[in-house]
Amino acid sequence: MLRRFSNTRSVFFGRAGLIFFMAFLCSSYSGKQTVLIHSHNDYQKNIPFYRAYSQQVHTIEADIYAAPASDGLLVAHDPHELDSALSLDEMYLEPLIFLFGQNEGRPWRGSEQVLTLMIDLKTPLHPTIDRLIAKLKRHPEVFDPSVNPYAVRIVISGSRPDPEAFGEYPRFISFDGFIDVDYTPQQLERVAFISEPFFRYSKWKGGADTLSAEDRQVIESLVAKSHKTGKPIRFWGSPDTVNAWETFRELGIDIINTDRPEACTLYFQEH
Repeated sequence: MLRRFSNTRSVFFGRAGLIFFMAFLCSSYSGKQTVLIHSHNDYQKNIPFYRAYSQQVHTIEADIYAAPASDGLLVAHDPHELDSALSLDEMYLEPLIFLFGQNEGRPWRGSEQVLTLMIDLKTPLHPTIDRLIAKLKRHPEVFDPSVNPYAVRIVISGSRPDPEAFGEYPRFISFDGFIDVDYTPQQLERVAFISEPFFRYSKWKGGADTLSAEDRQVIESLVAKSHKTGKPIRFWGSPDTVNAWETFRELGIDIINTDRPEACTLYFQEH
């Protein structure tokens, strides 16, 4: 594991060199995003974390597995990838801790924007979330908004506790919500946003054709339902094209799910 991580760092010119390279990319970022952008399955990118970070996206997503017989958390999409997987610390937590130290306690120096890290628990809630909480508690200046208002927002997806148990977990984590759950006001406070699979409601692929009137009405109703609770909404498993991005903005979808963070960010900067 350590040898592979060392090799990975050497490919990307070393951590310090890569940080300065990404800082240069961020310096060219101009204008505000008109929508919030979610880097879907970010760890599968050829340069995880830094590609999305350089675009100042709203949300970065990582799937994690509890490693057997240790306190480790491995980042992977499927179990067969675990033998070569890097840890959550190596891929996300350590870079964030370093950047907050460099950027005067913010994800991006001089920016009011807050970064959200959505962590999808692929193994059972316990011990996965317990290990995660223990790691986050070591750096409250980076991961606890009650200590630092610019701290990274941690949102838990995947193996989540029942809403009735939300209050048993530290306030510095929140949860990915479902559209069809009737949350109490107290539970809703712990929900960061609503996520729904687009393919459950429409077969549209985001091509040159348009979303059908029937599908549009369904999506609009879901957006309205989420907004009625005061929560933004994201659709995953959705088309990832320019036509889809623009359609989703027209529909009032708050968070655009994409595997193409650079192209998506550039589109909304220019439009």
